[in-house]
Amino acid sequence: MEDLLAALIPALLLIGSVMFVGFAVTLGSLFYFRRRSFEKSTYKRVTQERFLKAVRDKGIWGEYLTTRQLEKVGGYGKFVINTYLPKARGKGMTEIDVTFIHESGIYVLESKNYSGWIFGKEADRQWTQMFKNRYKQRFYNPIKQNEQHLKSMAQFLTGTVEQQVFQSVIVFSERCELKKITIESSHVHVIKRNELRRTIQRLATVKRLTPLQVDAVYEQLKQQSQVDQEIKDAHIEAIKSSTS
Repeated sequence: MEDLLAALIPALLLIGSVMFVGFAVTLGSLFYFRRRSFEKSTYKRVTQERFLKAVRDKGIWGEYLTTRQLEKVGGYGKFVINTYLPKARGKGMTEIDVTFIHESGIYVLESKNYSGWIFGKEADRQWTQMFKNRYKQRFYNPIKQNEQHLKSMAQFLTGTVEQQVFQSVIVFSERCELKKITIESSHVHVIKRNELRRTIQRLATVKRLTPLQVDAVYEQLKQQSQVDQEIKDAHIEAIKSSTS
């Protein structure tokens, strides 16, 4: 038996080494192709975010994956990332994750990179996130959150576009399950990220904006996404104050 084990050890070490090298090569290839895709993306060109920061930040990575879906939508369109607009009510600024300006309308997206089961109604103030161990936590209704974004954007773009061009899209990651979501408003859509392209294509049956209007809105919003760090810091402090 000892002779057999002595004979097997070199073979087992060789198999282990091959498996380790194979795993390392696979992991390295995945990292390489993911990084190359990110560096060539419109998201990178628009935001100038660093890849290593993006993969560590779930929020940033979620925005990147969302914009990849938008790039696949047919028709004329452009998107803007992290737009800061004056609040429709009250003082201060509100930040909009992603805005997709398309010939079929303006899609204001709120990205939620959550996992677990998601429960909520449009009228509720709080929604629920539940995990497999039955642990639950509450978060502010993203429909209500995004409705404030829509109002702020509609006010900012007064005279440029009509009210009916706006659509509210809440985008959850594929890691979650939307269990019981009740929606009443026709302009509100709560979906998972892998449904985003199909959802917009389904809605894009009517051209509500000309290419010139798309460009005009894009230029207006792009200026609001290139704000000073002072404005960003003030917005973060305002959020901390409201949640404390």
